[in-house]
Amino acid sequence: MREDNSWQTRVAAGFGVACFAIDWEAEQATCPMGKTSAIWKPTTDNRGIHVINIRFAHSDCVACPQRAHCVSSSRSRALTIRERPAYEAAVAARQRQTTEVFKQSYAKRAGIEGTLSQGVRLGDLRRTRYIGLPKTRLLHLLIATALNLARIAAWLAEAPLAQTRTPPFVALGKAAA
Repeated sequence: MREDNSWQTRVAAGFGVACFAIDWEAEQATCPMGKTSAIWKPTTDNRGIHVINIRFAHSDCVACPQRAHCVSSSRSRALTIRERPAYEAAVAARQRQTTEVFKQSYAKRAGIEGTLSQGVRLGDLRRTRYIGLPKTRLLHLLIATALNLARIAAWLAEAPLAQTRTPPFVALGKAAA
């Protein structure tokens, strides 16, 4: 599950969505300073996903001593969250991602993803030149054998492992910081 990437969460001093208490029965959100929302509006986003727009009163936000940690404009704070089942599932998934058990199992997935990437680069693993499952299976077995041989050769040559690349968008963010 992707982490909350709002500027409030990124600066680690602001109030991200997780800092707000959501009362589903009363259809209200409470900010970290104790103010309750003025508007709770179920709607759909631009992708057709059901969301809830929550807005706080301008009078509450203007006088707030923590305003700089909450909003960067002259407007009041607004939250957009998914409907209750999706929101609670996302919160639970984010909590689970912080556990050591999850990190260990995700490390295994990273190894598998690396193997698939190497197979795509080495033997065009995503496509087959042959028609029929027996020939496609044979091709996959040959690619797996070639991967093992390439890894054995790299190990014998003591070739260093490749570093994980930094995506251009992440590099841009690091350069700006």
